[in-house]
Amino acid sequence: MQAESLNKDCRPPAADAFPAYPASWYLFCASSQLNDQPLSQRMLGRQLVAYRTARGQVAVLDAHCAHLGADLGCGTVVGETLQCPFHNWRYGTNGVCTSIPHAAEIPSFARLRTYPVAERHGSVFFFNGPEALFPLPFFFGANPEEFVAGKVFRYLADCAWFMTTANAFDMQHFRCVHGRDLIDRCYVDCPHPFARRNRYRAAIVGRSRTDGFLRSVLGPTVDVSITCWGGTYLLMTADFKRAHSCFLIATRPLEDGKTLCEGIVFTRRTHNPLKRWPWQPLNLMIRRALTHGFVADESRSLLGIRYNPATLIGNDATMADFFTWLVQLPAHRSGVVQEEVRLSRPMAQAANFG
Repeated sequence: MQAESLNKDCRPPAADAFPAYPASWYLFCASSQLNDQPLSQRMLGRQLVAYRTARGQVAVLDAHCAHLGADLGCGTVVGETLQCPFHNWRYGTNGVCTSIPHAAEIPSFARLRTYPVAERHGSVFFFNGPEALFPLPFFFGANPEEFVAGKVFRYLADCAWFMTTANAFDMQHFRCVHGRDLIDRCYVDCPHPFARRNRYRAAIVGRSRTDGFLRSVLGPTVDVSITCWGGTYLLMTADFKRAHSCFLIATRPLEDGKTLCEGIVFTRRTHNPLKRWPWQPLNLMIRRALTHGFVADESRSLLGIRYNPATLIGNDATMADFFTWLVQLPAHRSGVVQEEVRLSRPMAQAANFG
């Protein structure tokens, strides 16, 4: 039997329509890594540095000094500034050089590109652009202060970033890879100008030990909600009969075409000191192990996945619509430089940005 083709009105974008590094939020490091020194990392095709000022503010900026390119990650935090290890030029959190030894004036080129920063649950996040197009996301209707986070887990996906996040809208792979049999049709909507969400109910039919545990302990079905923000940042909730699970996956495109995926599980903060230790850390450890095993399974078994709009079929319609949505995001349109993206006023008002 011949596979059904995509609707003629559904035209997936060309492979070169996707940006190399989308304007979205990315996980930079753990907050504890900035306690007493700067941290430099190669991310999104460039060298970036983060540091914490004496007053506690965290800044992320381009890592190479505007003078002769020394890596500021080898420098020193001096008060509210980051000092270059080569000639001691100092940069403020706004990227502007504030001091040059024995210089009467500071040249206009002595400034570095900076990035919006958010610190939450012991992690430092930054937005790839001069302004955050949307706030650092969290679960709808939930207060981040009411949750605690587990230790970050990581895995590598052997595919482009947009293929990684498209898994959230690939309904076939839930059964084939994860052992989830859809009970009802999925419901896809856009609850925010920069967010696309997929909700569905599924039976747990997998034969793994983990799925056997889930069926017997938590229940045979699960209600899932997956929201993709900006194309790279995923928030997921899973409601079982006897438990609720929530976690995030922050993806990062790598220069070799693969994708680094970094996950954090959450649980509600307990205010009972008798339960806070050891139950809360144990709870997070169990959730982390189960979640990491679930999402990392496909990265170990699925290698060499590549996007080809010409080979998508009717069963891929939900995923094809996701690809089309991705390239229509303001920061993703062809010919738009990410550093110069500006929202139209109607969209800014819809996003509650002004």
